Amino acid sequence: MERASVALGLIGELSSAQTVSRAVDLFQEAVEPFGVDLYRTGALGNSVRGGQEAATVGNWSAQWGNFYLGSRAFAFDPIAQAMMQGAEGFFWHDVDWVPTPARRRFMDAAAQAGHVDGFMAVRASPGELKTVVSMSGGRPLEWSPLERGVVTFTANALMSRLLYLREVQLAPKVTALSDREKDILQHAALGHPDKRIALELACAHDTVRAHWRSIRRKLVANDRAHAVAVAIWSGQIAP
Repeated sequence: MERASVALGLIGELSSAQTVSRAVDLFQEAVEPFGVDLYRTGALGNSVRGGQEAATVGNWSAQWGNFYLGSRAFAFDPIAQAMMQGAEGFFWHDVDWVPTPARRRFMDAAAQAGHVDGFMAVRASPGELKTVVSMSGGRPLEWSPLERGVVTFTANALMSRLLYLREVQLAPKVTALSDREKDILQHAALGHPDKRIALELACAHDTVRAHWRSIRRKLVANDRAHAVAVAIWSGQIAP
């Protein structure tokens, strides 16, 4: 009960944190007593929004992160597959998975990186993004039903605050885009390169490049991905 009380006592401050770093610090303070050493947040079904630094945070090692995100490890990860199939919050040790050689190798690698057991807190609310906080530790996690609820509540508070802070960061003073600029961004959000965009819009490649200069200026964007993210968050293109 003591660690649950401590976590609940931090929820109010976490929910009103003014910076991402402060929100993360409070989250770590709340969940560490539960055996959580490692965590990562994410947004499901929207690679643009989910890929933004302020909405996707964590303390995975760079080596493990590069391996997991760069090698399509989700193809071998029974935890990720359970999450994508609609599970709304579960312990890793409760996942029923077929121990194929590839999965065994993957789970062994995860354990060596400190991910022995974990808990996925999935947040799905009508009209909102489906988000997840993956929490893990170097030993089996043993929580009472009450503690599980408290950790889930804490994770949901973290994601709510991160998404709010991200929106605040992206919202200020963006200029309205033209219809053609919106078309270009919509294609870019689907991963289309400029040559394909030019073909789809029946215009010259140089014309698309000129539009990109205008788009980045209007959205105060550093690069293509940033421009797409700002356009989505400011409501100028659909996610």
